[in-house]
Parts: sequence; structure tokens; C-alpha cells
Amino acid sequence: MRKFGTIAAAALLALTAMSHEAEARRGGGAIMESEQLHFVALTRTGNGAGGQMALCHLSTKSHFFGIGLWRSMEGYALSYDNCTGQQYIPISPERMQAMLRAGDVPPSLPVEPKMQIPQLVTGFAGTAGIGATFALFGLIKLFAGMRRRRRRNAMTGATGFAQRVLDVMCHAAKADGVVDPEEVKLIAFASQKLTGAAYPADQIERLIGMAGTKVSDEEFRAFGAGLNAHQKETLMRGALMVTVSDGTITQSEKGFLARLAATLGISALEMQGMLRSL
Repeated sequence: MRKFGTIAAAALLALTAMSHEAEARRGGGAIMESEQLHFVALTRTGNGAGGQMALCHLSTKSHFFGIGLWRSMEGYALSYDNCTGQQYIPISPERMQAMLRAGDVPPSLPVEPKMQIPQLVTGFAGTAGIGATFALFGLIKLFAGMRRRRRRNAMTGATGFAQRVLDVMCHAAKADGVVDPEEVKLIAFASQKLTGAAYPADQIERLIGMAGTKVSDEEFRAFGAGLNAHQKETLMRGALMVTVSDGTITQSEKGFLARLAATLGISALEMQGMLRSL
């Protein structure tokens, strides 16, 4: 804290000559700290302008790009302007005790200040917000995983990689919001080749119905997680076969294919080559 000149006479009467004025400060950059004053009560000490000095809580608030993350209580302070300005006179616990004995401050006050609820709320709002955001992302990820397990549990007879292919093909069929009979036939044919068991049309339609129309980045990553280059190519071919089975590729299907290719690391040139070979 920066030292200033001679203290006002009123402050000298209340404090010893060891006291000094300070100014609430703010740091710079992405991570900052700022000292803040919070009104507690008026004192019997004059402010030199016909009024009374105010007793304040002095706290330090940590910010990250302006978002409050943490607040810590530093102690009491005296203010000339009801704790609304930046200048203050810090009060040690010993001096606070002396002021309580002299009746200069309300007797109900503790010797050492305690954080009040409004100060807690404003100090930790950013931390709470960040925590809530992470919790929300965690819930979204949890629900996505539950939906994925539910779909794969419904793929009777299919395991491992076969489930991945069927899952992707069902999502590709759902991409344009219209389930075409040709898409159902194609998925049924692919499922038999992959698993050796024929899936009836109603089961394929149920699997397609369980697929999401808005596929998250997390789900796209899950499609290709841990697969080798050949398996990723097979996954991509399966999606391409479904989208071209009705003779047209809609914009929503193109979007699905582009996101899948990007996630699998398959270039546009490679995808065009796969289309030509179908």
C-alpha cells in the first residue's frame, strides 16, 4: 500500500501516529486483484468535514478477465466518505478492540471482521458460474454417453466395431429428418454382413429413431475413438452408402458427412474417391 502525507487531525485523535492512509488498488492484465471497501457502520470519529468517519470491511477480490473468482477479507478500515471512495485507514485488531472499549464503534461488532453474504455472492459469482458451466458440460457428456450405451444395447448380436458402423449409419439416415425405406434396407443388409444376423426392418427403424438429429462434437469423436485407418474408412463408407441410397444428398446430410470426415481425419479428396467407388 502507498503511503501518503500527514493524516487528518480527526484520524490522529482516533489512531496512533503509526497509522497511514492507503488507496484501494487494482492490478492489471488477465488476472487482477482489487481492494474494495464495504460499509459497516458510522463511528464517533470526525472526518474533518463536519461528518463522521465510516467503519468499512476491507477485502481483496481476485478477477480473471473481469470475472470475480475469489474474495478474501483483509480487515477493518476507516473511510472519510462512507466507504465509497478509494482512500482508507487500515485498522488492526488491537486498535479495533480499543475503539470498541471507547465506544467509538457499535459494541456488537466482532474484533475481527467476518465475510458477509453479499460480499460472498459478489466475490465468488465468477467461480460459481465457471463451476456451473463445467457441471453442465459434465451432465451433457453424461447424458450423451447414456444415450450411446442405450443405442448399442439395442443392437442385438452386434459388438465392438459393428456397433460403431450401425450407429453411424443410423445417424446418417436420421440426418435429413426423413427415414427412407431404401436407407432401412441398406442398414439391414449392412447389419447382416457385419454381424451375421438379419435385423428386421422394425428394429432398424427403432435404432434410427434412437439416433440424435443434433449430433454433438463429443459424439462425433466417440464414433471414431480408438479406430485404425481402415476402420475409419469403413465407417465413412457406411455413412456415404446410407446418404446416397435414395439418390440425393441433402444439405443436412452433407453437413453430417463433413463433420464425420473431419473427426475421422478423412480429406474431401478421399471422400470423393469413396463416393466414386460406391
